[in-house]
Amino acid sequence: MSAMNFERLKMRHLQCLVMVAQERNLVRAAEALSLTQPAVSKTVAELEEIVGRQLLLRRRRGVELTPAAEVLVRHAVSALRGLREGLGLAMDQPEADQLRVAVGALPNMAAHLLPEAVARLHVAHPAMRVRVVSGTNAQLMTQLRQGEIDLVLGRLAQASAMADLAFEQLYSEVLLLVVRPGHPLASRRKPTLDALAAYPLVLPVSGTLIRHTADAFLIAQGLALPARLVEATDTSFAVGLLQRSDAVWFAPQGAVEGFVARGELKRVAIDTASTEGPVGVTVRRGSETGEGARLLLDTIRGIAATRAA
Repeated sequence: MSAMNFERLKMRHLQCLVMVAQERNLVRAAEALSLTQPAVSKTVAELEEIVGRQLLLRRRRGVELTPAAEVLVRHAVSALRGLREGLGLAMDQPEADQLRVAVGALPNMAAHLLPEAVARLHVAHPAMRVRVVSGTNAQLMTQLRQGEIDLVLGRLAQASAMADLAFEQLYSEVLLLVVRPGHPLASRRKPTLDALAAYPLVLPVSGTLIRHTADAFLIAQGLALPARLVEATDTSFAVGLLQRSDAVWFAPQGAVEGFVARGELKRVAIDTASTEGPVGVTVRRGSETGEGARLLLDTIRGIAATRAA
């Protein structure tokens, strides 16, 4: 790479390539980066011009990385992680001794277990600084690899997304169908799945892990997606929609169990046991865990063990 080409290299080029490598799909990478697909394609094309090598092979179902791209991705991940860690240390130097942790949380953890863990942690360590990051599984795993966050709480990611990462299972949970109190389906003892077609259905956004699980369940039952479909990952939005309509929400148990326990939502009596999946903590493999992250992990393990008992 010539000096002139190197000067053209920007962080956005590397971030874009890393996300494309993670998703193996330009559309999903664009969604994760909050960009348009043409913008992602243009950024990759600029990077190909800079390095003087083809980086992506377009296929019918997505993209493949060339050998040159595989090498560049490995170094880009390390470089981005190192830069972010260095910036964080530099910016926080006056408070270098303060306990801190950055945690990525999927909706099933962010709604109940994580708030309980942070509340307990602050009793023992009042000065602990906690930063909570939301996003899809793919987005959070990318931030974890790049060192932006210390750990991710949620369902086990797909095997293709777990390179250089390690998962510790805490418990298993299912997806539940829930509605507002007074919904026609709430009072039925044995509603059929066909009955769902009469109501708007709220599902996780396309491309997420729990959406794959929900789609697989519906397909296995011979059901097509309803015409009235809402895709959302934000718990507050989904609960607000259910309170104002007859929508049915296909949600992770951890995201709704508190609402169900308080009577704010009702579970639809349809067996969803086949959607059960492992939930736990994902960290960078071989990376030393900071004291703040270790304390949060120990607290979460304690809460999970109490629930399992």
